[in-house]
Amino acid sequence: MNEVEMWRAAAELLTAHGDLAEAEALRRADAALDSGDVDGFNRWKRVARLVVEMQSNTPGGDVH
Repeated sequence: MNEVEMWRAAAELLTAHGDLAEAEALRRADAALDSGDVDGFNRWKRVARLVVEMQSNTPGGDVH
């Protein structure tokens, strides 16, 4: 999953799960880790952070 796909996954989770989108991403991260998929765990943790960023009123990262 590349960066664009992670943003898309975050947006899709927000559409499908609303305020529970972060929890769903974290659930998927835990499921990946439980199955031994460390890369999947890291990807879903990133998606969870993107969900939070999308829900916030201020953008994250550097502002140019």
